[in-house]
Amino acid sequence: MLISKVLKHTLFGVLLFILCSYADPKIFQESSSIKSRGNVSLQPNIAESAIDSLYELGPGDFLDIFLENAYFSVQVNPDQTIIIDEVGAIEVGGKPFFEAKKIILEKIGTRYDARYCYVQLSKLKSFKINVMGAVSNAGQFIIEPQTRLSTFFRNISGFLPVSDLENILLIRDNDSLRINLEEISREGKLEKDLILKQGDFFFVPYQEYTEVVTLALPTARKALAYKEGMTIRDYYVKAFGNNIENGGYLSLLVKDSSGTEKRVPVSSASVIKPTPGMEISFIDERGTNEFVYVGGAVAAMGKVPYNPDFKALDYIAASGVTPITGSWDQVRVVRGNRKTLDVNATEDAILPGDFIEIPKSTYESFKDFTMFLASLLTVVSSSFILYMNYK
Repeated sequence: MLISKVLKHTLFGVLLFILCSYADPKIFQESSSIKSRGNVSLQPNIAESAIDSLYELGPGDFLDIFLENAYFSVQVNPDQTIIIDEVGAIEVGGKPFFEAKKIILEKIGTRYDARYCYVQLSKLKSFKINVMGAVSNAGQFIIEPQTRLSTFFRNISGFLPVSDLENILLIRDNDSLRINLEEISREGKLEKDLILKQGDFFFVPYQEYTEVVTLALPTARKALAYKEGMTIRDYYVKAFGNNIENGGYLSLLVKDSSGTEKRVPVSSASVIKPTPGMEISFIDERGTNEFVYVGGAVAAMGKVPYNPDFKALDYIAASGVTPITGSWDQVRVVRGNRKTLDVNATEDAILPGDFIEIPKSTYESFKDFTMFLASLLTVVSSSFILYMNYK
């Protein structure tokens, strides 16, 4: 019995070996590899970063090619082609990635089953950009792909004070484009913030101007070309790329070409339009010792911290005046070298160091006068009584 069982198993094994030898090997290859094929299982996993489908291929880019049972990387050659065995040369340079991918798959489909093929970008090319003109460092720069021009100019060492950022010249593919970098940065117009291409050349022109507006910060000073219609706020954004409020400034000292100065709150920056030769100083009163002094008919005479937005009435209210004891319709201000000014308590500006005098109200003045008369009569009558008693 045992021998017969061994013979049966041996005979079965021999028959199975004979069948396998004559069977088509593709059956086993197909069944063993189907699970590892297809676009679903071969998603990109090597690319350095998210890639825009409009990214334009060029020499230096690397593509990963997945064929039925093969995987390899190819580089875009200087002649704008890639080479695939048994397929030949395929021209992909200068084409958007989505278009090049479609062409490659069509070519591969003539030799391989396109259902089991895939194409992805694995490494993007770096390339050179040339910049000349009014920049801190002119010359050639190596940049990463998909870099926008605003990012590029922000990363290089910056512009000169005389740079004309509204008329930057871009030469690309024998064509000239005018770039307004300030418009892009101020208004966020992404559609004008171009992605740089290999071979781009920038020229930043110099500003030619004779009339300037000067902005003076505690830590910086910058002169800009005068432009009609621009406000102080516009000049500040153009010079420093930021909002005035972010600097913490509370007031402005405006000096025109004749040397006349006036101090205004920073809120006026959106209204005042500088004239040629004007200089605007931005003042931060935080931590300073500037005060306005208040005296007269107030509850608490003394000094009040200076606030550029305050008028005389604000300082009077801060010192505790009431309509019964004081009057603000005849407020006087002593400024500088003892110069006395009659001011409008609700409109005229007050400067640091001013002394505000609040006169008493008519009622209080009349009351004081009658009390004086009463006191005088009391003294006179008391004197008369003493005199008569003594006599």
